[in-house]
Amino acid sequence: MPSSSAIERKLKREIAARKAAEALLEQKSLELFNANQQLEVALKQTEARSEASFLRLDFQQKIERILIHFGRTFLRTNLDDVLVIELVNQLSEISDDVACSIELPGKPIPTLKKSQYQTKSYLALGEQDDIARSCIPIELEQDVIGKLELAVDESTFDMDFVSSQMSLVCELLSSSITRQIINIRLVESKERAEASERSTREFLAMINHELRTPLNGLLGSVELLADTGLSDSQKDLHHNLSQSGQLLRSIINDLLDFSKIDAGMLELIESDFTWKSLESTLRSIFEHKAQEKQIGFVIKSNGFDQRLIKGDLERVTQIFVNLIGNAIKFTDKGRVDVVVSNSDNGLNISVSDTGIGISTVAQKKLFQPFTQADRSSSRNYEGTGLGLAICRRLVELMGGTISLESELGKGTVFHVLLPLQTSVQQVANEQVKTDNTTELDLSSLKVLVVDDIKMNQVIITKMLSKLGISPDLAVNGLEAVEHATNQEYDIIFMDCRMPVMDGFEATKRLRDASYVKPIVALTAGTTSEERQNCYDVGMDDILSKPYTAKDLTQTLAKWGPSWGLEAI
Repeated sequence: MPSSSAIERKLKREIAARKAAEALLEQKSLELFNANQQLEVALKQTEARSEASFLRLDFQQKIERILIHFGRTFLRTNLDDVLVIELVNQLSEISDDVACSIELPGKPIPTLKKSQYQTKSYLALGEQDDIARSCIPIELEQDVIGKLELAVDESTFDMDFVSSQMSLVCELLSSSITRQIINIRLVESKERAEASERSTREFLAMINHELRTPLNGLLGSVELLADTGLSDSQKDLHHNLSQSGQLLRSIINDLLDFSKIDAGMLELIESDFTWKSLESTLRSIFEHKAQEKQIGFVIKSNGFDQRLIKGDLERVTQIFVNLIGNAIKFTDKGRVDVVVSNSDNGLNISVSDTGIGISTVAQKKLFQPFTQADRSSSRNYEGTGLGLAICRRLVELMGGTISLESELGKGTVFHVLLPLQTSVQQVANEQVKTDNTTELDLSSLKVLVVDDIKMNQVIITKMLSKLGISPDLAVNGLEAVEHATNQEYDIIFMDCRMPVMDGFEATKRLRDASYVKPIVALTAGTTSEERQNCYDVGMDDILSKPYTAKDLTQTLAKWGPSWGLEAI
């Protein structure tokens, strides 16, 4: 058996081992407790961070929804007080710990009447001392026009985070205001442009009337004067007066037409005409001028037999007149040749002269308005410098081309292509009508002339008297309606611009009263809009001022009674 001392030693070892084990257990328990404490703290921190992240994510999502909603709304409608208030309300409803207000003291757009937009929640939160505050500027074209003020409880949200989100709202407001201001400016620019266009149209219509009306009296008097007994010296004076009147007419036409082309108001009015009639007009204008300068003048044509040309006769004539007029003006010896041929591409035109020619430098600017080769105060060749500019624009308006070849001292050749269509239909009938117009007996026609200007009354009365017609006269539209209601007329010549009642209103009243006889406008208006106004109110045709006795006769033959038309 072991001795007592051995047992004691064994017992001591066991006690020591137990104490060591207890100490180790206590140590491990303490470490476990500390670890648990740390884990609990970490868990709480994780939970706090997760909740903050969730709140931030929720805040971002709500801001995004607000931006999308109001972004679409601002695209559909203009920004106004109601929309800004709604925006502020929705922003303040995102969280109880965030509130905002918007100030726009500059009122950059007229639809915003207020300067400050804030909610009760902003006022309540902003009164608290521990609440953080910040301000985000609202900019427009690099200028600060307002601000978005923030009140944030930073125990819930970091101010930098909230400010970054709210800055997107400020950008949305800035973009919306910018877009609206741009739209306002565009509308204002459009209104100014429309007002300017209206003013231009009104001015051109007015100046057209004011210039052509006295010109009608001048040229009409000159034409009537030719049928009176004139001495040789009076005939010379008459010829000078006629030439000056035609030159004045050409200058007025050039100035007015260039203004209308430049304003985009000139439109082509197509009709069917024969080359023979156009050639006759050109010869009547230029043969005498060529004889005066003792130069040759020849017009050659090919391919127009029994054919009608479809185009704007007045503008085609204007092109020829400007080109031939320039050629004769700048040619002191030699000749001017006009060659016109019909092809599949249209009318091929060349106008050549043996005049002074044009330098290479001058050719580059020749088609610019108000440009002449000789700009000196002592230049030998007068003119507005608009003829060739108008020619080019008219040719381009018709879809054609114009070019030139020239050499100083040897002459110039202009080449023009006008893509005008030709046809063989009814050319014979048109020729018969033209030939028989002068043979018609129109003396039985009952005519009413409505014009407020005494000179115009005298001119048209004397022209009609040559046809055996004694017209009735009215000085305004109201008198015209009374005359036409009480008497029968075969045709009414109606001036458009008159006091008391103009020709448009008078024609409208007559048509509303079932008046069916022809009404022909007497007008100085030449734009398509003015002409269309005549047709819209019920006028049948237009006799443009200044008109000739031939124009008047052809109109009477066209719109006279049925027996007159059958005779044609």
